[in-house]
Amino acid sequence: MDKKIVDLKEFSSFLRINRNEIIDRWIVCESVETIFVRHSMKLSDTDRRVFYNFLDCFISVMQWKLTIAECPAKMQFLKILSDNSFTNFEFFELFIALKNAISDVFYQHQFLSFGLQKDLEEVSMHIAKDLSDVYQQIRKEEINFKDEHSNLLNEYKKAVDLSNIVSKSNTKGIITYANEKFCEISGYTKAELIGKPHSIVRHPMMPSSVFKDLWDTIKSKKAWHGVVTNMKKDGRKYVVDSTIIPILDVDGDIVEYIAIRHDVTEFEETKDQLSTLNMAMKNRIDELYNMTSILEEEASLDSLTGAFNRTKFEKFFDYEIEKAKLNKNILSIIMLDIDHFKSINDTYGHHVGDEVLKSLVKLITKNLKRVDIFARWGGEEFVILLPGTNLENAEKLAQSLRKKIEEESFSTAGKITASFGVGEYKDKESKKEVFNRVDRLLYQAKKTGRNKVVASL
Repeated sequence: MDKKIVDLKEFSSFLRINRNEIIDRWIVCESVETIFVRHSMKLSDTDRRVFYNFLDCFISVMQWKLTIAECPAKMQFLKILSDNSFTNFEFFELFIALKNAISDVFYQHQFLSFGLQKDLEEVSMHIAKDLSDVYQQIRKEEINFKDEHSNLLNEYKKAVDLSNIVSKSNTKGIITYANEKFCEISGYTKAELIGKPHSIVRHPMMPSSVFKDLWDTIKSKKAWHGVVTNMKKDGRKYVVDSTIIPILDVDGDIVEYIAIRHDVTEFEETKDQLSTLNMAMKNRIDELYNMTSILEEEASLDSLTGAFNRTKFEKFFDYEIEKAKLNKNILSIIMLDIDHFKSINDTYGHHVGDEVLKSLVKLITKNLKRVDIFARWGGEEFVILLPGTNLENAEKLAQSLRKKIEEESFSTAGKITASFGVGEYKDKESKKEVFNRVDRLLYQAKKTGRNKVVASL
């Protein structure tokens, strides 16, 4: 399946359509199962419905249709957690698992949206923070708000550290902390990173203007967000979506910077590929429009039968072959020849033969799809181009046409039959190669008894 970039409306619709898959992935992921086992917890059907309803609220919050405070399912959801004595850390682990389940299903369906991924991160954090106080009230813990707030923040920091690339640096940009995910993606050990400037992972392709903007922003005590290409220890590149936040002391002075990053290397590579493909498609489409203009100046129909003539078919054939090569489209071809047509002309005259040809074209045309291309190749020989049709279905069509021809009564000539050769385009095969291969299949049909279909890859 091709990858597709979607907007918020499509994303929200996607979440609702796939909510069962998301819930299933959420509650069976390793971190959630570990929590359930720890508390000897098993979701009942009623509990599962509450999880589904809570996900619906989550989606509505993303669409700005609802705040989490207005969520009708939140109290039931939090009650389940409270009844099973979930800790604060487990509380946040559950939200991170939900966010990851949504992301996994989203990318599994080959969709792309960097902006929506960022929104998902922010919505997850927003909901978790807003519900944390309510959760504590439900648990009826008699603790000081300040201590509880600090504890929740620490728990959330742990959760963020486990699921993101995190580092800290002093005011001069020297690394003072690097988590495991930073080491894993960069290829450096903690000992190699700590005490070094962040330029240790700077890729030479990154313009200096990006880092100037970064430093100007964070020195003005504002968070900076952007996509940065970094370089691993072995020289390979990786791309991260970075958010860098200045940390202030009680006097409002910057004491350090925290960087939270997400690996978007695959996403950026896919964007580049899509951009290249779009440009190639645009150029090809421009060529095809020019080709169409030329074709419109040429006669396109066979004067006797009204089917496309050979010249027109050749143009269509070139176009469909190029489409098949570029987009990996399925393409099949049928060639057919009227059996013993010469005897019809010799017995009844050419005017009867002409009527047979015209009647045959009418019979075949009404049994084809709009996208199918039917042409008179020459004499009593015809060819059908079938875009989007595989060999099996092309053979079925040929058998159907053969039977209809056999059952039809052609005026003065009476009953006639036709032989068919059927083939499917193979990757990298030239137009001449596929046509000659199908022509040989037609010859085989006529040689082995006529009024039959011979099909082969």
